Amino acid sequence: MTLMIRQPIPLLDNDILRTFVAIAETGSFTSAADRVFRTPSAVSMQIKKLEEQLSATLFLRDARSVTLTESGETLLPYARRAGAVQRGGRTVPCGMKAWSMAR
Repeated sequence: MTLMIRQPIPLLDNDILRTFVAIAETGSFTSAADRVFRTPSAVSMQIKKLEEQLSATLFLRDARSVTLTESGETLLPYARRAGAVQRGGRTVPCGMKAWSMAR
């Protein structure tokens, strides 16, 4: 599978990245909503905004669960790192210079 190099990744909101990580870890928008203290509809809107910013689908959704797409798998370690940096109160570059995704 070929990865396309896209434009540099835009600045992403840490709150939205925290929601993204919560969904990836719980496999559920509802469980993630509980974890980040939001409604499921607010979580859904955050992910829609993130997917629009990145021009990528991050989750495969079905009636019972969500799983990461290849693009979501690419973003996950950087989102986790951004969260760790935020919790540590330091600002360091995350090393993600270009957004790579597979369609």
